[in-house]
Parts: sequence; structure tokens; C-alpha cells
Amino acid sequence: MVTRITGLASGMDIDDIVSKLMKTEKAPLDRLTQKKQTLEWQRDSYREVNTKIKELQDYMSKNTLTYPSTYQSKTVKSSDESVLTATGNASAPNSSSTVEVASLATAATYKANNYTGYTQGDYNLAFNVVAPGETTAKTVNISVTSTDTIDNVISKLNSSDLGVSAFKDKIWNGTAYVETIAFSSKATGAGGSIQAADSASADFMSGQLGFSLDADNKLTAYKEGTNAKVTINGFEMEKLTNNFTVNGVTYSIRNTTAATGPVTTAVSTDVDGIYNQIKEFVDKYNELVDSLNGKLQEEKYRDYTPLTSEQKEAMSDKEVELWEAKAKSGLLRNDSSISTGTNQMRSDFYSQVNADGKSYQLTEFGISTSGTYQLRGHLEINEDKLKAKIQEDPKSVAALFTSGSSSSAYSDKGIMKRIGDTLKSTVKSIEAKAGNSTMGANNYSIGKNLNTISTDIIKMQDRLNSIENRYYTKFSAMDSAIQKMNEQSSYLSQLLAQ
Repeated sequence: MVTRITGLASGMDIDDIVSKLMKTEKAPLDRLTQKKQTLEWQRDSYREVNTKIKELQDYMSKNTLTYPSTYQSKTVKSSDESVLTATGNASAPNSSSTVEVASLATAATYKANNYTGYTQGDYNLAFNVVAPGETTAKTVNISVTSTDTIDNVISKLNSSDLGVSAFKDKIWNGTAYVETIAFSSKATGAGGSIQAADSASADFMSGQLGFSLDADNKLTAYKEGTNAKVTINGFEMEKLTNNFTVNGVTYSIRNTTAATGPVTTAVSTDVDGIYNQIKEFVDKYNELVDSLNGKLQEEKYRDYTPLTSEQKEAMSDKEVELWEAKAKSGLLRNDSSISTGTNQMRSDFYSQVNADGKSYQLTEFGISTSGTYQLRGHLEINEDKLKAKIQEDPKSVAALFTSGSSSSAYSDKGIMKRIGDTLKSTVKSIEAKAGNSTMGANNYSIGKNLNTISTDIIKMQDRLNSIENRYYTKFSAMDSAIQKMNEQSSYLSQLLAQ
């Protein structure tokens, strides 16, 4: 290490002199550091673009506009929702129906007639359970141990596959409220049964819990389950539950029509729902396109380069912030990857879609691009025209957006598939330049450049250190020479003074 002498003999400010000399020497290092900073900003700006693209990709992956059935969505109106409500799936025809409800489906209930208390013990119970509407029984086994209380037993009944909700409480028996165990089936409908599979289980149900069993060891129902009885457009039918589907329409009945009279349901295409989904997608797309156009058109301030550390020290925080905002501006101006992506997306929307022997154009559906140059690619919707198309021909709307598959020819792919492909390729193109958070620097072009510059900076710093040390060595030698001259001058002065 060079011993640095700061001009004790010469009286010169050597540190200041060397600092000024090094300022010129450091200019190439400053340029390298600024170039590195610019590349880092550019990399980050690219990644911000990809984040926005991926937001649209994520939205599209969760959005049902990619499914043809979405465009066949139905809405069903009921003339009396206190009696019934209804929804329709894609297969439901647009039509009106008259519905009469004679009775609702009910669940079977079972009530013990002679519960006198429970004796704890080990019981292995087995039951044959037939669900309403079924003919085949399933076997249910329940193990009760000697440590189980009656509450534990009821809990085990509830958690088993017996299909009942059991409880113990004081229930009116006609003369008084007495401690009773009761079940209600979890399933509505007629025809269900619970049978003790062996004599031990039958004895437990009657002797321990107080239930009545018939000659086949089936629990005697307090009230049998019943089916819902409805008439739709004059056709009488029975249903196991109060929620059932007929011809694509799912009905949820709540009351009978005995007092109110028949209820009318009307099935129609869910124009507003479909329109709102398309509009939401277009809005999300416009947000992305506007952002990308902003990057492509952003002004580049060539006089504003990244600040050196010395320059920052001479400025206020606010001045640094304003300067760097201009220095970062325009880093992606006219970028080829972004420009290619936006141009392709415009083509994705406006190229004809071929499906089922027909060709479809976006403008036929009331969707067009803005006439403003700065908003090129930005979509605008004619609400009335699009809604009319959804109402008149929802299948054509579905074809426009969803036709084809990943292996189809471009002209046979719907808009959603085309846009999905373009977003994917744009992300890939940008990642080749700027990478992502999981990629190594050597796997993308900016990263490679940053590595090269970082190496050059280290070499430059080593070179500058050598130059600086050389300056100090020279000034040290000069100072030593002056010191010797001063000593000689002092010695001569002393001789002459004698």
C-alpha cells in the first residue's frame, strides 16, 4: 500500500490535487456505471410490462368467456318467488312454463316412544339403510363403547352414514313433555328406511333408545318422507327433493300454489350477463393496451442520464426524484417486442374467424377500435349492437370468441385463443430480453450485458486505484524532495549565520 503524504513539506493540498486529477480519469467509470443503471431500469420496466400482461393472462384463465356454454347462459324469471325460484343452464330453451305445486318434499322423522334412560356398554351396531328413491340398501356400522354417554351415542349416530340428524330433548307426547330421542332424515323424499341388521342392533334401538320397530326390524317412522308433487305445463310429476331440474331449468320450490295459483317461469338468454362479461374482458384488455401504448410512445429525454453519486450529493432528494423520472422515461420507446405484441393483438381481434362454414368479423358485433391515434388498438363497444347480437344469435358470439383449439389454424381460432397465444409469445419475447425473478442473469440478454459491465467496472476500478496510487507516489516523492531541500536550505542558513 502506498503511504500517502498530504503535502507537509510543500504546503500543497495533495488530496485535492489528486481528486481533481482523478475526476477526469473516472469519467469512463461513470459512463459504465450509468450504462449499468440504465440497463437495470430497462430490465425492471420490461418486467413491469410482463406483470401487466400476466394479470390479463390470469384474468383470462379464470374467466368463463373461453367456454362456449357461457354465451348460452340463461336467466329465468318467476312470477312468484315466494313459491319458487329457478335458474337455467345452457341447454334450457327460451320459453315460458306454468308450474303448479301440490306439495313439497319432506324428510322422514323418527321419534322414540319409550325412552327411559341409557345403560352404558359395548355395542356393535349394524343397519341396512335405503335412501329415498333407492332400492339397494347400504350397510352402516357404528361402534359404541362402555365409556360413551347417551350424548356420545347421539353424536356417533349423527356422524355416521345413517343419514339422520339425531337429538335428545323434551318433546310433547300428548300429555306431557318427556325426555325423548328423535331422528330426522337428511334426505327428503318417499321410500327411505332404516333397518336394524341383527337382533342385537334391534334390541339396542328398542331397549336402549326406545324406538318402535316393525316385524322386519325397520324403524317405524313418526312421519314418512314424501315426494314433491308438481305439474309443469300440464305434466304431473313427483320429485324426491324441492330442488330439481327439468329441461335445463332447475326449480327451487318453497311453497305450494294452493293459495296463490300457478306460477309462470320465463327462460331467456342472459343478455346482460353475457354482455357484462364481454365488456369486463374488453376493459381489462384496454387497460393493458393503453399501458403498452404508453410505453411505446413515452418520450425519451436524452439529456437526462443516470446521476453519479457525486451529482446526487449536490442535489436535493426532490431534485433527484424529478431527474430520475425523466432519465427512466422512454426506455421502452418503440420496443420491438411490445410493438409486435400490440400489433398482433390488433390482428387477433380484426382478422376473420372461420367457424361452422361461416366467417365472423368483430365489427359485426358492435366492437371496433378507437379512431384516436394514441389509443390505437383500444376497443370500443356499441352496447346496443352487441346486446342485439347476443339476443339474436348467441352461438355466433360464442364462435367469434371461442372457436377452434390450440392446434387449429389461425383463421379457425376464436379471439380468446388468439389473444392467449399472443400474450404468451409476448411474455416469452420480453423474458428473452429482461428475464424474470427466477432466471439467472446469463439466461437473458440484459442480464448478460449487466454481467459484462459489472466485470468491466471491477477492472476499471482496479485501474483507477493504480492510477491514484501512482499519483500519490509521485507527489510523495516530490514532497520528500522538497523536504530535503528545505533541510539543506536550513543547514546553509545556519552556516552563514555563524
